[in-house]
Amino acid sequence: MDTKLYGEMAEMERTHWWFLGRSAVIKDILLRFKKNRSTLLDVGAGTCLNTAAFKRIGFQAVALESHPEALNLARTVAPDIEIIDAPFPSPRIESNKYDVVTLLDVLEHLSDDADSLQEVHRILAPNGIVLITVPAFMFLWTSHDERAHHYRRYRRTELLTKLKLAGFEPTLVSYYNFFLFPPIAFVRLIQKFFVKKNETSDFTRSPRILNSLFATLFGAERFLLRFTRLPFGVSLVAVARKKEKKK
Repeated sequence: MDTKLYGEMAEMERTHWWFLGRSAVIKDILLRFKKNRSTLLDVGAGTCLNTAAFKRIGFQAVALESHPEALNLARTVAPDIEIIDAPFPSPRIESNKYDVVTLLDVLEHLSDDADSLQEVHRILAPNGIVLITVPAFMFLWTSHDERAHHYRRYRRTELLTKLKLAGFEPTLVSYYNFFLFPPIAFVRLIQKFFVKKNETSDFTRSPRILNSLFATLFGAERFLLRFTRLPFGVSLVAVARKKEKKK
């Protein structure tokens, strides 16, 4: 990820509708699948704001991050969070250690996502879960993906297949950011075909009323995801369980 993006994210993570909505969805899903005293490793934690949120709701949360700019910001944003300064995958992480591993918009940054998922499987405790969010649909690819150093955007079937091949039993794999998909897709397609590449990112400021509305709409999807799978969306969210080896 471009170094400048870390600074932009640190400024907006507490207020931007996308971060607020994603946080509401993720915390709801996490508490449905794991008890809040579970050990948790937040891989690619960035500024560690999410790791701190997991700790506040009761998880024994530890961050894994290696980017120097992210680490500097994290020590300011979340000074009480334990951070493992290492890339992922890393042999420093013990096998069968964590009840939960989170990769929140991280997998798309890893050149070999299949190998990375196998590494997640290794470090998870028996019956542990991985919680993943990734961007969806390659036709939504724009210069923001390039600035963020993404390798890919995913379809549901692709993510589902890769989880199974890595030895996971998928429990939830759904698109999300569903309500706001039409306007976001429209804007991204306009950017893709009619706007010259530049250094703008998706995390632009919106008027306060719109920001609040978008955060509410996005966050409300957590209620739908308790009962159904959404047919499309700007992103994907997945929960998969580490299969126990047959004796």
